[in-house]
Amino acid sequence: MTESVHSRQRIPTTMSSLLATIWILAVAAGTSSTTSHAFITPLLQRQHSLRPAASTALFGGKRRGRLTNNVSVDEDGNVARIMTKRQKQSLGNSKMKKQKGGDKAAAAISPLLAEWAKEDGISSSSSSQLNDSASTSSSVSSTVFVPFDSDDDDDSSSNKNSKRNKMEQRSQRAALTAAQTQQIDALLEQIDDLLQTNNLDRNELVSYISSLVQVGLSANKNDQVLLPTLKSILSTRPKKDEDKLPSYRLAWVGSDAAICHIGTSLHKVPLARLQEVFLSLGYNRWELFEVIRILGPFPTVRNTLKGDVKLSKLPSSTTNLNREGVKMQISYTSMVDGTGKEILAGKADNIKYVDLDVWFANEKVIVATVPPTGEDDGGVYEVDPLKGDGSNVLFFVEEENLDGQLEKLRAA
Repeated sequence: MTESVHSRQRIPTTMSSLLATIWILAVAAGTSSTTSHAFITPLLQRQHSLRPAASTALFGGKRRGRLTNNVSVDEDGNVARIMTKRQKQSLGNSKMKKQKGGDKAAAAISPLLAEWAKEDGISSSSSSQLNDSASTSSSVSSTVFVPFDSDDDDDSSSNKNSKRNKMEQRSQRAALTAAQTQQIDALLEQIDDLLQTNNLDRNELVSYISSLVQVGLSANKNDQVLLPTLKSILSTRPKKDEDKLPSYRLAWVGSDAAICHIGTSLHKVPLARLQEVFLSLGYNRWELFEVIRILGPFPTVRNTLKGDVKLSKLPSSTTNLNREGVKMQISYTSMVDGTGKEILAGKADNIKYVDLDVWFANEKVIVATVPPTGEDDGGVYEVDPLKGDGSNVLFFVEEENLDGQLEKLRAA
């Protein structure tokens, strides 16, 4: 009885252990199958070349190539290559550099490609492609830019001739300038010697000045020499401290009215004597220095007039002379008196305008005249101002040391 009870108790235990064993084996079998399947799946993909579903659309059809677009067939059955505009330009430029003129060979194509192009080009080509191929195939042999050799040669020859002419003109001008410089120097020496004499012959001096002006004229009437020269003198700007502005001294004047025309007229004061008149140009400005001596125990007085300058070509209607002239307009805007006090014009009505006609100018001398301003004259020269006694002539010569001269005159 006791054994049967124990046997009955062992049966459930045995059954439970069997069930546990079977469950463990089942779990183990399931894990092994999943792991083996996980490692087998990539291998199968490699063996059978499996691709993702998304990429299978790329292998569904074949795209048509573009080779037929690059090859054309003409009416005779000849195959030629179609080139774009950029390719034509590059091909034409490269061949033009290597050789000028001559026939240019068309692009070479292999025989197999030509046969294929014949078969495929005839069967499949749209109307637009046919038109393009017909237009390009007819001009394959001439797909280069032909240089205009004759025109280029003519242009180059004309340019060379113009350059030669310019060089010859420059050489002639240089030779003429050298000859003119020698004549100008000789005339200046004669004028200086004449000014040193006590009994001055006015007519002779004016004739020398007129000759000086004639020598300074250009041989070619179309060349304007005076205006550019005067502009360069007025626009001088010293770049170094050692450089100085162009300075001149009034060496001779034809009348007292001409001095009053450009100056202050203060030398007409009783006991006053005009000693010197200096001129300084540069920065497009005009500075006139009047050195006046007063008789008695009085210091020397220096008056300074400052103003801007404008230049213009003297119109031919103003003068009937066969001579180049420049109209100079001076606008006095400031004056420094003998005490050192500066008086500004202030208003536009107070600005004093002075006109001069310049006939010759360089770094050594300036020849100017007072223009006719009377109602009877009408602003036109009836006679040559550089003839006769020269009452309207102002003759300026170069002053190398302006500051030194002012110190000597005790007017610095």
